[in-house]
Amino acid sequence: MDYSFLDKKEYKDIVLLKLDNEHRLPFFITRLTAAQFRINKHRHEYVQIEYIAKGRVKHYINDNYFELIQGDIFVIPPYVPHRFGENQDPEAEIIELEFMPQYINERFSPEETSERFFDFAYLEPFLVTENKIKPRLNLRGKSRDEVERILNEMIVEYREMDDDFELMFKSLLLKLLIILSREYKKSEAEIPAHNILLDRHKENLIKAREYIDNNFIYDIKVEDVAKIAMVSGSYFRYLFKNLTQKTFTEYVNYLRIKRATELLVKNYTDSVYDICFAVGFNNINY
Repeated sequence: MDYSFLDKKEYKDIVLLKLDNEHRLPFFITRLTAAQFRINKHRHEYVQIEYIAKGRVKHYINDNYFELIQGDIFVIPPYVPHRFGENQDPEAEIIELEFMPQYINERFSPEETSERFFDFAYLEPFLVTENKIKPRLNLRGKSRDEVERILNEMIVEYREMDDDFELMFKSLLLKLLIILSREYKKSEAEIPAHNILLDRHKENLIKAREYIDNNFIYDIKVEDVAKIAMVSGSYFRYLFKNLTQKTFTEYVNYLRIKRATELLVKNYTDSVYDICFAVGFNNINY
C-alpha cells in the first residue's frame, strides 16, 4: 500500500521520527504522563494511536488546536505534523500505540483482501491527509471499556514478551482497528439533530464529567452536577446518558469499581471493606 501521498513537500523541514525501540519490532506501546508528552511539532513514518486514559489533553494537528478528554482516541497517519500543547493537565495520561502500516497487511492474501482491509480499517476513516483527519473519536460505554481492555492487554504483551507475543499483539491490534472503524462509522451516521443537541451543551457537559471524574469518591448528587452543566436534573440525565452510554449512577459506579480494582492490585493488604469506603461506596453490598 502506497501512502507516500501523505508526505507533503511543505512538511520537509519538520522532524520525521522513525519507529525506534530496543527490540527492533515494527510496533511499540507505552503509557505516558503529561510531563512526557512531546510538545515540539514532529512527524513519524508510522501510524500512531493515542488514547486519553486520564484527564484533559491539549493537542495540535499541524497548527489546528483540539482539546481532548478521557475516553477520546485519535489516529495520526504517517508524515502528518502534530504535537501536544504546553501547560497540560498534570493528571493527564495517554496510552500511545505505534506501528508500521506494513505490519498489518504484510501477510494478508490475496492482495485484494489486503487492500480492502486497509480501506475498511483505517484508510477510510484514518489514513488520510491532514485536513481530513478526525481530531478525536469519543468512545463510550462498552466500546470504551473494550478499547481500554485491549490496550492494557497490549501493554502487558509488549512488556512480558511471552511465546508468540507478536502474533497476540497483532490480533489485538486488528481487533482494535475494527472497533475504531465501527465507532467511526457510527459517529458518521448519527442523527444531525442529536449532534446539534449535544454540541450545544458540550462544553458544560465536559465540565460536569470532569467534576464527576475528580469527585466520584464523594457522595455527589446528580442535581449538583446538573448545575455545573447548567441544565435541569432530568435533562442532564438525558444528555449524560447520550454522551456516555451510561446513566449518572452507572458512570459513578464504573469509576468507583475501576479505582477499587486499581487499589486492590496496589494495596493487596487492605481489606475489601476499607477499599470500598475509600472509593466512595458507603454500602458494602456493592
